[in-house]
Amino acid sequence: MKQFTLLLCGWILAMGLSACGGGGGGDSASSSSSPADAGDVESSEQEPVTMASIKVAPGYDFTTSQQLEVSVDVSDMTNQRTYIAFYQDWSGTESAPVPNPDSQLLMKVSDNGLLKQALTIGKQQQSLLMVVMFADTDIPPITDVFAVDGGGYAYP
Repeated sequence: MKQFTLLLCGWILAMGLSACGGGGGGDSASSSSSPADAGDVESSEQEPVTMASIKVAPGYDFTTSQQLEVSVDVSDMTNQRTYIAFYQDWSGTESAPVPNPDSQLLMKVSDNGLLKQALTIGKQQQSLLMVVMFADTDIPPITDVFAVDGGGYAYP
């Protein structure tokens, strides 16, 4: 059975390789060029662009990410466990956002309602969503959409 499988694989490979190939038997008149055409090509060629020929302003920042310090304090609302999460993407409105689980940056569990953390986010990120869920189901979750301005984030 093993030999049959190897033979079959070899046959499929050989058929695939033989099906690809061949030179083109195209129109010979269209593939030839006149000497006048060759001169036009040479005059329109430019110097190739290399990394050494690219000029960049001194002090240009090539980084694509930034650090954002976040601080959340909901200790005055409960003394039970809280779940604090940050998301890059969500749907709905800013007053009723629904987070996209695939865009979660961080989720931390806090037993005292405090979180102080640095997040690494892309420089293109303009806003984030913070969600706080409580172990005490009588307290509704807190959501806050905030602008990323480089100065950090503090709730409340």
